[in-house]
Amino acid sequence: MKSLDVSVVLAVKNEQVYIKSAISSVLSQTGLNYEVIVVDDGSVDQTFKILEQIAANEIKVRLFRNPSSGKCSAFNFGVAQAAGRFVCIFAGDDIMPEGSLSARFASVKELPDNIPTVGLCKIITMSDDKKFDGHLIPRALGRGALSGVSPLMNQLALNKIFPVPDVLPNEDTWMEIAILHFESWNIVHSDIVGCAWRCHSGNSINMRVNFPEYNDKVSIRMRAFQLFYDKYNAELSEISKRRLLGKVRCEKMRSAGDVIGVLSSPVRFVDKLRALSITNAWMYALRKQFYGIFSGW
Repeated sequence: MKSLDVSVVLAVKNEQVYIKSAISSVLSQTGLNYEVIVVDDGSVDQTFKILEQIAANEIKVRLFRNPSSGKCSAFNFGVAQAAGRFVCIFAGDDIMPEGSLSARFASVKELPDNIPTVGLCKIITMSDDKKFDGHLIPRALGRGALSGVSPLMNQLALNKIFPVPDVLPNEDTWMEIAILHFESWNIVHSDIVGCAWRCHSGNSINMRVNFPEYNDKVSIRMRAFQLFYDKYNAELSEISKRRLLGKVRCEKMRSAGDVIGVLSSPVRFVDKLRALSITNAWMYALRKQFYGIFSGW
């Protein structure tokens, strides 16, 4: 049996509108040997029925029900089933551009397996609201996105990133923290667009909601900083620990609406700007107005 290059893992819930196009975009990938693992997280619409029909006709697709509940637990379960040399997690409402998976794999496949390796790519937004449509993230050449799309991860990187704590509502903040704060990893940036990210009302978080709702969701997500520090501080360098604790402090100031506290936090200037842009309703409205500028950092 030919070894698998990549396992694409999807955690889905109530995605009946988008799931066919999402799965089709993954199954259209060529140029490598891969599997598609789909974990349904308790859908109450037609999502699972649609997936059953697809799985019955597609040998690459392995379909499961989440034995627990929650997005992170669904991803944790799916990743545990993966047999690929690399794993890429994906969403049930996004689109994987044609040819992007093989191009992403090509950027990391020659690297050794005995070092944690992560391959980053770019995303492009999709929305029926022109303000949020067609933005390339990040815009800078030679940089991949840290959030909003899954990196390619080899087994050593997976073993550190997963399982993601079930108490978190999403996985990407936790993954971003690991990529930024574990040293001696191979981090490969590319300009490949690996995901067309759909911005719609069903997202776990997006800027189409009002500030109180957005702030509540962000604050829960940002618990990942403290949780990650608590779990891995003994393995981090002193520099990484200081940076991570600086982000913990910055987030406390942001969630409290303390502009001065954010500005005085010991984090990078760009991190201060990001935090400031969602510190209060006025800043949030400004960020929404100039979404294209802020989203390209």
